[in-house]
Amino acid sequence: MKRLRFLTLFAALFLLGLGGRGVEQFRSIPLPEKNFTAVVTDRSGVVTRVSLFSWEGQVYFAGYRGDGVFTVYFGKVARAEFGEPERGRVPVRLYLRDGSTFEMKMDAEKFFYGKTNIGNFRIKVSKVKLIEIEEG
Repeated sequence: MKRLRFLTLFAALFLLGLGGRGVEQFRSIPLPEKNFTAVVTDRSGVVTRVSLFSWEGQVYFAGYRGDGVFTVYFGKVARAEFGEPERGRVPVRLYLRDGSTFEMKMDAEKFFYGKTNIGNFRIKVSKVKLIEIEEG
């Protein structure tokens, strides 16, 4: 009987996410090679201004277009609009500083990171609606 209670408790804790990658494991952000400042709007409409902005610690957007994989340096991008996630990827339209646009699909489960005036920030690509990168 004790063994059954232990297994039930263990399963409940696991299913509740106490062993997962939640808030408790998010203590620091990767430091990018250059400090970009961005304004991130999530799907619920919350706007957050961050410095040390990165995608998985990198200073570029990375995604798929056709059979190719592309990276687009943050310095070339004014804004990025994110569509609805589909099959593990999110369609993204990049508005480049030269006036052109570029479309690709990013991995939905990867993260953007940054630092705010009150602490660190992390958001999944699938939760982003808009990113505006400030010139600097």
